[in-house]
Amino acid sequence: MSPSRIWSQFYKRISEDRNTFTFFFLSIFFLFGLVGILNHAMWRDEMTIWLIVRDSESMAEFLRVIRYEPHPALWYFCVALLYRIARDPIIMQLFHLILGTIAAYLFLRYSPFRTFQKVLFVFGYLPFYEYLVISRNYSLGMLFSFLFCALYATRQQTYLWLAICLFFMANCNAYSLFIAIALGLTLIVEVIFSRTLDYQTRANLKNKLFSLAIFGIGVLTSIAFLIPPSDNLENGGLSRGWNLSFDIRHFFTALSRLWNSYIVLIIAGDSKYYSVLICGTLSLAIIALVAGIFWRKPLVLFFYAIATAEILLFTYIKFLGAQRHFGHLYLVLIISFWLASYYKKRELSPQIPKNRNTRNTAIAQWLTFSQRQGKTFLNILLCCQLIGGIVAFSRDFTIPYSASKAAAQYLQTNQLDRGFLVGSQDVAMSPLCGYLNRKIYYPERQALGSFVLFNRSRTEVDSGEVLRQVSEKLQTATEEVILILNYELKETRGDLSILPLEKFVDSLIYNEKYYLYRVRRE
Repeated sequence: MSPSRIWSQFYKRISEDRNTFTFFFLSIFFLFGLVGILNHAMWRDEMTIWLIVRDSESMAEFLRVIRYEPHPALWYFCVALLYRIARDPIIMQLFHLILGTIAAYLFLRYSPFRTFQKVLFVFGYLPFYEYLVISRNYSLGMLFSFLFCALYATRQQTYLWLAICLFFMANCNAYSLFIAIALGLTLIVEVIFSRTLDYQTRANLKNKLFSLAIFGIGVLTSIAFLIPPSDNLENGGLSRGWNLSFDIRHFFTALSRLWNSYIVLIIAGDSKYYSVLICGTLSLAIIALVAGIFWRKPLVLFFYAIATAEILLFTYIKFLGAQRHFGHLYLVLIISFWLASYYKKRELSPQIPKNRNTRNTAIAQWLTFSQRQGKTFLNILLCCQLIGGIVAFSRDFTIPYSASKAAAQYLQTNQLDRGFLVGSQDVAMSPLCGYLNRKIYYPERQALGSFVLFNRSRTEVDSGEVLRQVSEKLQTATEEVILILNYELKETRGDLSILPLEKFVDSLIYNEKYYLYRVRRE
C-alpha cells in the first residue's frame, strides 16, 4: 500500500473522531511550536516587556513606564506574574506557547470549518509563526477572539461570558480592541433588531446592562493605557501624528494591507506605486467578494464591514504597521466565517429585483458568484497562509530573528559580560539586557539602562559621542570597556585603543546586528 493511501485512510479515520483529530494535530502543533520557541532569538519588542517587569522598582513605576508602550496592559500584567515564578525570560516564551496552543485547540475543537480547513488554518502564518513563535500580546487577542466565537451561542441565555471575553480582548492590543468594538456593536445591533431578526434570548434587561457595562469598561480601560504621556517621543504607536489629509498613494498603500494580510505570499512593495495600486485595487475586489458572501447574513456582514473599516482607517491615518498588525484583517475574515455558522440566510437582506435592468442583473450575478465561490476563496487563502507559515517557521532556523541571542552567548562564554558594557544604539541593546540578565550603559541616556523610554531624557548620539563617553568612563570608573554597537565602528580616537572582538550580523531584524569591541586607554 502506498504511503499516500496509508495517510489518506489514517486522516479519514481520525477525522471521523473529533477528539482524536483534535489531540493528534494539537500535539503536532505544540511540539513544533516548542522547537520553534526554544530556537527563536527574541528581539526588542518581545524582550522589552520582560525588562520593564524586571527593572521596575515599584508598582507605581511599572504603571508609569507601561504608559509609554503603545499597548494596553493585559500582557504586561501576565508577564509580571510570570516573573514571580521564574527569573528567566524563557518562561514568557513557554507561556506564549501555551496561549497559542489553547487558541489552536479552540479552533480545532469548536470552529465550524471542515477538518482540512482547520488544519490549514492552525499551521498558517499567523497562528503557527507570528502569534506562536514571537512572544507578543497578539496571541492573547487571538485566543479571546476564538473563545468569544466558541461561546457565541451562550448569548441565547446570557451575555455575561461574551462581555468578559470582549473585556479581555479589548485589553490585549489596539487591533484586538477594534475587533472587540465591532463584535460588541454586532451584539448591540442584534439585540435592538431582535424582533426583526426573529431572534429570542432569555437574558433579561439586568443581564444585558451588566454585560454592556463590562464591555464598556474594557474598552475605556484599553483606551486609557493607549493614550501616551505628554512627553512620549516614540515614533510608533499613538504618539505619532495623525494623517488626516487625503493622499491617493497613501490610500492605496493602506488598502493594500488587506491583500498583504490575506495573501501572505505576494505582498505589495510600498516603494513601488504600481505595486500598491494593483494590490489596493485587488483588496477592493476582495472586499466586494466577501460582502457578496455574507450578503444574506446581515449581522455577519455588519461585523466584517465595521472591523475591517476600523483597521484600515487606523492603518491610513495612524500606522501602516507590519504583518502582525494588519494580519488582524485576516482574523476578522476567519471570525466572520465562524460567526456565519450561527445564522441562517435571512430575508432581511435587500433583495435584487428580477428584471432586465443591467445594473441589477450585474449585482445579482455578482452575489450569486460570490456565494458559490465562497468556499473556494477561503480554501485559496488558507493554502496561501499555510505556505507562508511553513516558510516563516523554517526561516527562523536558518536566519535568526535577532542576533542578540548569539551575541549574548558569546559574551557569556568569554566572560565578557562581567565587565563594564557600553551599548549603542540603545533601542537595539534591550534584547541583550534580557539575555545577559543585567543592565548596559546607554550613551543616549548617559546611564545604565535596559528598556528604552522615548521621552525627553533620551538623545540620539553618533559614534564620536559614544567614544567620548567611553573615554570618560575609562578615566573614572573602569580599566576596560566592552563596547557593543549595532553598526560597524569607522571612527577612532587618539586616547583609546579599540580592538574588534567579534561581529554578529545574521539577523532578520535589520538593526539588531552587533559589533563587539574591547576598548582601553591608549
